[in-house]
Amino acid sequence: MAGHGRRMEAGRSAVHERLRRLLFLVPFVAKHPGIAVEELARAQGLSTDELLEDLDLLAMVGRPPFQPDDYIDIYVENGRVHVDLDQRFHAPPRLTASEAAALTSAAELMRGVASQALQSALAKLEKVVPPGAVGRWREMGQKLDLSLEAPSELGPLSRAIVERREVELDYLPAGGQRAEERTVRPLELFSHRGQWYLYAHCLSRGDDRLFRLDRIRELALTERRFEASPRKPSSIPSPVGGKGEVRVRFSPLAARYVKERFGEEARLLPDGGVEVKVAGDSERWLVQWVMSFGGDAEVVEPMWARRAVAAFARASLES
Repeated sequence: MAGHGRRMEAGRSAVHERLRRLLFLVPFVAKHPGIAVEELARAQGLSTDELLEDLDLLAMVGRPPFQPDDYIDIYVENGRVHVDLDQRFHAPPRLTASEAAALTSAAELMRGVASQALQSALAKLEKVVPPGAVGRWREMGQKLDLSLEAPSELGPLSRAIVERREVELDYLPAGGQRAEERTVRPLELFSHRGQWYLYAHCLSRGDDRLFRLDRIRELALTERRFEASPRKPSSIPSPVGGKGEVRVRFSPLAARYVKERFGEEARLLPDGGVEVKVAGDSERWLVQWVMSFGGDAEVVEPMWARRAVAAFARASLES
């Protein structure tokens, strides 16, 4: 796989360049409403077809469940480009301490594959936290274990998923001593209990498989494209040696997120909070997950899980 590093670097440069164009498009069109498609394409240094592809992508910027036009309604009418922004863009959001801490932890997790824009965003985050919540936000941030960074493979694999490109990789299977060459069609990336996974169709094995990103030794994007089908992993991997279920209670402030994440498995409480049961097979993941909610999550039982969270909290305060 000689030259894979150069291809990865070129891929990242292409992604950053497209992001720069997309960030330029919206304010430019907002200042020049009704600009002709040809004129806008010249300003971007693009062909008309390339510009229309960027406009199609911008039309899908939204909020969960990510419906078109939720935040940006950008469209072409009679050969001219128009944009309508959601009214919520006219004032910065007022975040709670828990929301700000959640954003901070997510941003820190992605630091390894993010650009300098992330640092600027983190610097501005404190400005949209209500003055009364700033102290609590800083306190919660100090308690979080943010030492884990996103693996470098996230960037090129995300691009491969979006562009539906086959990937060649050297993969070290569980218990293996030597990496094996695989050709895969990547379908989904997700983090589960502190571990990143790639769900892909493995052409080398002829079936759908999960690949741990920390076992990928080398990877390279190819120019071969594929048609993706709406498939999902049949099961999520669980670490060996479970300790049974852990019951966790969430405050009304965190209830909305938890209900979206767990669906019918989240039991509604009289005070508006919710309670869920999760597997206790990874103490490290459980403690970090509970602590990520600050004071909005509490382990109810079993006692070993309560003690683990309490010990981590005490250690954080003493550090």
